Amino acid sequence: MLNDSDPQWETIGCIYVDAGLCWLGDPCYIMGDEASSRVKDWGKFVEALHKGSGTSAPLGEGVGVAVSTGWGDGKYPVEVKRRAGRVAEVRIVFIAEGEE
Repeated sequence: MLNDSDPQWETIGCIYVDAGLCWLGDPCYIMGDEASSRVKDWGKFVEALHKGSGTSAPLGEGVGVAVSTGWGDGKYPVEVKRRAGRVAEVRIVFIAEGEE
């Protein structure tokens, strides 16, 4: 058991990226025909992205955020920190130190 006073990052899996971005948000807002912010047109979604900053909320505030993956397509590890057995933080490293 990890010490909660000094939680460590634990690798829980990875994400594969083919769009050069990672989506962070509740899937119930964008998945399925009845979703309130369903992405119906990929082209329009891409047009709404803020390409210069690397981050945006293309479907509106609170729905989710799109984050550039730095290098673009690839495989990226997903890590969590747990406190009291619950996920407290999530980290995805797109460009590791020294890769700049």
